[in-house]
Amino acid sequence: MVEKNILEYKAEGISILELSHRSNSFQEILDKTKDNLQQLLDIPSNYRILFLQGGATFQNAFIPHNIDDNKSLSNLVTGTWGAKTYEDFVKIRKIQKIDLDVSQIKDFLEQGTDKYSDMTDYMHITSNETIEGVQIRNFNLINQNLIIDSSSDIGSYKFDWNNVAYLYAGAQKNLGIPGVTISIIREDLINENQNPIYLNLKKLVDKDSILNTPPTFSIYVLKLVTDWMLETGGVDYFEQQSIQNSKTVYSFLENYEDHVVLPIPEYSRSRMNIVFKFKNEMNEDSFIKKSLERNIIGIKGHRSVGGIRVSLYNSIDKSSVEYLLEFMKSFFEEL
Repeated sequence: MVEKNILEYKAEGISILELSHRSNSFQEILDKTKDNLQQLLDIPSNYRILFLQGGATFQNAFIPHNIDDNKSLSNLVTGTWGAKTYEDFVKIRKIQKIDLDVSQIKDFLEQGTDKYSDMTDYMHITSNETIEGVQIRNFNLINQNLIIDSSSDIGSYKFDWNNVAYLYAGAQKNLGIPGVTISIIREDLINENQNPIYLNLKKLVDKDSILNTPPTFSIYVLKLVTDWMLETGGVDYFEQQSIQNSKTVYSFLENYEDHVVLPIPEYSRSRMNIVFKFKNEMNEDSFIKKSLERNIIGIKGHRSVGGIRVSLYNSIDKSSVEYLLEFMKSFFEEL
């Protein structure tokens, strides 16, 4: 579909890459993509959807400029990306940092959030830390208005929007290709301000994502991916796939605890990014080299932490997991 429409979009005589963002054809793509997201994520009617550029990193400047100065803001830091968000937020406005290591997350979520209710109006969290392999999925355990970076796990589980004020996600992990960031904003967060245009939430919302030229091709691919997700079974399907795939891989690794370390407690383990380390570091290079020989790519851990990272995004189906486990079994049996 993408290849065909790059050559010519719907017999219009032009490529999808040439389509004007002011055209009726692109408006149809924009409207259908928003409808798809509303269905997939069960977005309530009092939220607005924006398609922005700049990735999740742009949000580190965008969000603090659009929270009312009279409102307080905190940042729950459970990994690298949350820490980077805090580092940017604090350059723009006062913010409280809540720094947790993996051993503290369970107690905080189940017992510790109430004490922050009178201290912060909005709390930023990163739902899935790709580098460390830490994930928070039950947002109702946190008793604040949440601002959620959901870049690496959007569309992989259902959740209640009850205390979500703002959710954003780069599309490239689960919903498409790089270039577009989805922002889903509760209407009470949209206020008049004097920010420069591309930092002005209200102006962007009023212009329905076409205040300037949006990433048209990335939005088009987002439409195609969300079409496919709805046809496949929606978030219910991908949540069950995520549960099963991650459970299978974690269970396999637990059988080889003589050789590997799973650094994240079961409570907060990510279903999207399974990280582990070899007890004998010499095995790591061999594992990566042999995986590449089997055309298994992208499993080397982030350079900041090393180890192995198995990513199980929505496009990774059961057969892909089985192929990976077949390789891993043969590798471990030779140790």
